[in-house]
Amino acid sequence: MGDTLRFSRVLTTSIVAVIAVIGATVSVAGAQSTKATANDVGLTAKEIRIAVIADVDTPLAPGVFKASVDAMNAWATVVNKEGGIAGRKVVIDFLDSHLNPNEARNATIKACASDFAMVGGEALFLNNVDDMTACQNAAGKAIGIPDVAGLALDAAQQCSPVTYVIIGRGPYCATKNDHPQTYIAPQGDSRYYVQKNKGLHGIWMVPADLKSTKNAVLPGYQAAVNLGIKKDGNGYYDVFQRDPQSALTPVVQAIKQNNSTFAYSASNKMLDLRKEATLQGVTSVKVWACSQACYSQPFVDQGGTDVEGTQSVITTLPFYTEYKSNPTLKKLVAAVGGIDKVDSNAVASWLAALLFQDAVGKATANGGALSRQTLFDALKQEHAFAANGIMGATDVANHIPPACIVMTQVKNGKLVRTYPAKAGTFDCNKKNLVEIKMDLG
Repeated sequence: MGDTLRFSRVLTTSIVAVIAVIGATVSVAGAQSTKATANDVGLTAKEIRIAVIADVDTPLAPGVFKASVDAMNAWATVVNKEGGIAGRKVVIDFLDSHLNPNEARNATIKACASDFAMVGGEALFLNNVDDMTACQNAAGKAIGIPDVAGLALDAAQQCSPVTYVIIGRGPYCATKNDHPQTYIAPQGDSRYYVQKNKGLHGIWMVPADLKSTKNAVLPGYQAAVNLGIKKDGNGYYDVFQRDPQSALTPVVQAIKQNNSTFAYSASNKMLDLRKEATLQGVTSVKVWACSQACYSQPFVDQGGTDVEGTQSVITTLPFYTEYKSNPTLKKLVAAVGGIDKVDSNAVASWLAALLFQDAVGKATANGGALSRQTLFDALKQEHAFAANGIMGATDVANHIPPACIVMTQVKNGKLVRTYPAKAGTFDCNKKNLVEIKMDLG
């Protein structure tokens, strides 16, 4: 379950419900090795152009990923002050995808023609990757455009052979046409809950706005059940971001009727659940569990005493409280203008930028020439990416989601680290990831 979502990476408005756990097998021209060239599309001796495709200007969820774009601009400012990337000035080309699949595809076409790579993007409806994978380099070869995404929710993007994202889906893409499919599910938070609490039983809220959000969380939910958290009532309850708090009355009634001790949300609908539970006098729940969607200062501010005790799993350092102790996180906060301008989406894009930066360093080591192809070759070597300590070592090259977690909780109106207790550390037990076979269509 966990960060699903962990980003769960975090989906906090409208159809923005969950950070998916996804993956791919590399099998197209982008995976083939060719001799590096001195220049490529979007790359000159002085500049490197980067496309950031994100949903920002949209009436459905105004400004939904603006913080991600701000983080990418901040990253460019920081690296340019430090001498640029591979001796070149970074130029950010922001392309707004407007929560629209056609706009998202048009943005990838523009990026292919003008930019060296796509980095830090957060576009929920990037569901057609044909133009990305067929994109030609400066030599006219269709090797694809590198896509180092901050968030890749749709399976088409997640399974694209040119996409590299921190929260991958492991073996899913190789089995997506099988029945059942194979998923790698995060279960670190569930392991923590069952170790701390005996006999948990309860409900899980399923972000049902999109099929992709449902499919992203269900393997993690099944992992929790396999660990011994029993279902009450229907067990899984579909919820929609557009619904008012009152729509959660049936969920709260199920909790009351079963004296549930566990309630989980993979989105910020936990806010409505906690408020409705208070209204209906629920007192039986021992564990109010949430994905990274609830590791949010607005969640705490809006929830007040109703959200006290809510626990969240994250796969990065708790940035609200520990950014000063990590130099790279500290740069992000300073560049965007303060910790109040940072959220999980901003951190996800920042991580993508650092991954791109690290891969460029590998591609140009020992005098190597930078090109889209050499970048692909370098990305396939990213087996232990840790973003300068912001996260635990993760096998991005093989699209394995992070195994390293931190547990947090709302205590006295503040988001605090609870496990592991020592600042700057992670629980990186291999058992935090488990293979789940499910037929989700």
